[in-house]
Parts: sequence; C-alpha cells; structure tokens
Amino acid sequence: MKFTTQSLDTFWNDYAPLAVGLDEMFNRLDAMHHSVNVNYPPYNIVKHDNSNYTVEVALAGFKPEEIEVFTEQNVLTIASKVEERDTSRQYVHKGLSKRSFTRKIQLSDEHRVSSVDFNHGLLTVDIERIIPEHQKKTTWSIPGVKTDPQFLTEDRDSNFPGENTVK
Repeated sequence: MKFTTQSLDTFWNDYAPLAVGLDEMFNRLDAMHHSVNVNYPPYNIVKHDNSNYTVEVALAGFKPEEIEVFTEQNVLTIASKVEERDTSRQYVHKGLSKRSFTRKIQLSDEHRVSSVDFNHGLLTVDIERIIPEHQKKTTWSIPGVKTDPQFLTEDRDSNFPGENTVK
C-alpha cells in the first residue's frame, strides 16, 4: 500500500490502537515531511544490507575543520561552519559553491553512527543497526512444562542476531 500525506492520518487512526509507542515514529515522519527540501550539498545514501548504511556528502573545497557532524535525538546533522565569504577574489565564473548548509537525516532508534571520514572532498558517515537486548528473540519457558532444551534455542526464521532463553 502506498501512502500519501493525506492518507497518513487515516492510516494512523486505523492502526493507533495496535501500535504501542509508535506515535513518536509518526511524529518524526511528519517532521521530515514538513522540512525544507534543499539539494545542496549533493549526497547519497548507500544501503549495504538491512543493518548498514553509508551517507556520502560531496563537499569539494571544504576543509575538515569547516564541517560539523553530530547526532542529537536520533537526527544526524551535517553542517558547515563557513560564515565568511572570500571577497579577495574576482570571479569570471563561479561554479563551485562553498556556502553554509545544514543537512539533517532522521535515524531510527536502532541506528547509530559508527564512523565518520573525510577524504578528497567526500564526507562519509557509516551508520549501523544496533539491536537492543530487549528486541532480540527471547524464548520464555512455561512453568511445569518439560521441553527439549534444543527446541528452546532453535532459531529458524529469526532476522535478529543473538537469542535469549529465559528459564
């Protein structure tokens, strides 16, 4: 099913009784929808697998000390710290832009920045999925029921690495 901004309210109203704690996720989606769409600087988001991503930002002409990368409340922010313009040069044509910018990317609760690198004008931010302990598969034993221990630890269809067995 494809959603539009108009159908999102209907979707939320239909599923809200079944979605404990997901209201924050919908608030984040709504905030992203209302943010300004700016195409500067150009960037890619590369998906390596279901858990790992890389954000690539083209920042030709920037020095590493002119770039700030931080996360706060699950938002990855990449911003320039360039405030002054070079007035000593007279350009015949200026095709390379070096202006102030702020790029914000919403991260899920499970994703964290694992590394940041800046080489040859390309900023790369690696993002990995961290599965919290409470979201890993946990098998609960039922008191008074004897079960085969192998059955408790078998993990046929789990997409989550690791597993817990509680006795």
